[in-house]
Amino acid sequence: GRAPLPEGAAMKVMTGAPIPPGADCVVPVEDTSAGDGTVTIERGRSAGEFVREPGTDVRSGDLLVRAGTVLAPRHVAALAAVGLPAVTVFRAVRGAVITTGDELVAAGKTLRPGQIYNSNGVALAAALTANGVDVVSVAHSTDDPARFRALLSAATEGADVVFTSGGVSKGDFEVVKDVLEPMGGQFGAVAMQPGGPQGLTVVDGVPVLSFPGNPVSTMVSFEVFARPMLRHLAGLPEVDAYELPLRTAIARSPEGKRQFLRGKLVRGRPGQAPWQPEAVEVVSGAGSHLVAAMAWADVLIDVPAEVTALPAGALVRVWSL
Repeated sequence: GRAPLPEGAAMKVMTGAPIPPGADCVVPVEDTSAGDGTVTIERGRSAGEFVREPGTDVRSGDLLVRAGTVLAPRHVAALAAVGLPAVTVFRAVRGAVITTGDELVAAGKTLRPGQIYNSNGVALAAALTANGVDVVSVAHSTDDPARFRALLSAATEGADVVFTSGGVSKGDFEVVKDVLEPMGGQFGAVAMQPGGPQGLTVVDGVPVLSFPGNPVSTMVSFEVFARPMLRHLAGLPEVDAYELPLRTAIARSPEGKRQFLRGKLVRGRPGQAPWQPEAVEVVSGAGSHLVAAMAWADVLIDVPAEVTALPAGALVRVWSL
């Protein structure tokens, strides 16, 4: 090995280099001036300054990243810093979306009489992405069963879970229900509003969740039935409910149905932290077509099935959107 530095000697080192044997501190170069074979230290330093001892960051046997952690850049850096070239991870869930309905057209096209823009495809894809899912396909089917079957077959080949919207109720053209029910799908109505008609099928081992087609019904159904499961599978934290007082009364809520109203948080009073909500107000009515109004909502207001009305000031449970 190298001979130790004698007392009074110095050696130039770069940031991060090992300390030469016999040295006991590092003096920043800006605190020195170099001469011919000599160096003048213009500011004294104590032993140990700017020296990093082995093990001050992590020692053998220390827990570096806990199992189940969603890897962020800081975790990847720590793993690489100790020389790990790879770690075993769960891959992201792969999700596919199929919207249905002859009346739907893609945004950007000219609407003809009887047509509306398809918002459910992009909404479900965005919701999946926001909750840790890798979206592998977004497709739209007409009310033709053959077309839906073809898209369903492609979706189940590449995805771990498939979401459909529309075609699950009691109309004349319920393509999702008509195709999936003979395949063992279960369809019925749940006691909630919006989002009453629901379906669940397992196709070639892949769960297919079938939501109603009204845009707000689709989004609320996703939040209630799919978001908790997907976040768990992605290792993301749960979205917890909390309570807030109503700013204004809810005059009527249907008995026997759990209602999810769209709500906007009322922020704190002067002197309070600006992010601290003090109440919640209803953004719009219960209509499942009020998709633009939902864009202004921060939360879902969860009104229990047995409650038919609530006065201003009553505490309600809310779920963050």
